[in-house]
Amino acid sequence: MRRRTPDRLCAEAVELAREAAEEAAWPGKPGDYLGATADDDRVVTHFFECHDPGYRGWRWAVTVARASRARTVTLDETVLLPGPGSLLPPEWVPWSERLRPGDLGPGDLLPTEPEDLRLEPGYTGEDEPPPNSVLADERATPAPLPPADT
Repeated sequence: MRRRTPDRLCAEAVELAREAAEEAAWPGKPGDYLGATADDDRVVTHFFECHDPGYRGWRWAVTVARASRARTVTLDETVLLPGPGSLLPPEWVPWSERLRPGDLGPGDLLPTEPEDLRLEPGYTGEDEPPPNSVLADERATPAPLPPADT
């Protein structure tokens, strides 16, 4: 596919594109100008950074166009598009490294690390059935004695 040369008037309409991106991004603001691509004859898309924390790596795309033999550039559309790598999740961080002050409240318990030297083996109750369960009742009831031979 051959590369198109952007229309000069459409490529120079950066301020028109920025105004449209500012209106679409309100109350935020679009970031730096990233460049433009020619989509067709007299149709150019301008790209701006998006600073919204929920859209990391996305960019504002503003398409402008002009009619044949017209000198006026008009706004076609303004959209938010994913940039390269924006749809990939961030690097995984274990929960123990993600915890920040304020993440835990009273009564919250954290699992211990398997090799925690401060801990000693002790009674955990894992072998005991839950109280008031059928298994606990069976353990509490003594087994009947076999009849004695006389």
